[in-house]
Amino acid sequence: MDKFQWFILTVIGGKEDSIISTVKEKIRNFGYEDLVKEIKVFKEKIEQVDVFSKYDPNLPKSLKNTKTTKWETLPDGKYRRTKTKIINKYPGYVFINMIMNSQIWYTIRNTNGVLGFVGSSGKGSMPIPISIEEYEKVSSVKQEQPAETKEEIAEEKQVIYTTDLVVGDNVSIISGAFEGTEGVIKSLNVHKGTANVEIEIFGRITEATIGFSELKRKE
Repeated sequence: MDKFQWFILTVIGGKEDSIISTVKEKIRNFGYEDLVKEIKVFKEKIEQVDVFSKYDPNLPKSLKNTKTTKWETLPDGKYRRTKTKIINKYPGYVFINMIMNSQIWYTIRNTNGVLGFVGSSGKGSMPIPISIEEYEKVSSVKQEQPAETKEEIAEEKQVIYTTDLVVGDNVSIISGAFEGTEGVIKSLNVHKGTANVEIEIFGRITEATIGFSELKRKE
């Protein structure tokens, strides 16, 4: 009996949600619902924190709170803006749990916006599924930290993280979701203790945000 397995589609970046809708509609139209269990992308919430002095020319005239923007007045008279947004963890990739056969493979890969399947070498060979271990690795999500008081948050944001890493370093990721992956540092954030590292995932280059403690410079 055929079993459901996880496959990865490469799609046009930024249009993942609409492409998923198109693929689902095509599956319904062709009567392949029994062959597809789930189609998804992995999303994560990120926060961008900026601190302004009252004399900062970049300080907006309106300090209005919205669903995605929160303003706070700090004890030293400065203003902190926290912007929250939801992004795709793996831009340009869609994960599909399905039973693979030549008919549904042809149908999906010829859907508008779909660039192909990861692990397909062409020449009529069907793609290779990812293992359960690989799926669990890419689907891992960092646990939410306990909520702190405003005083604790204000104090934490003043911390400056130090590192001997520099932009351009070749590094190995020694822990976390991308453990065992190598990449190049593109930028450093000393306020958050993180680096943007250019890595290769599923044959494509992307950037991931990695903590200083999870990185080791390659000798």
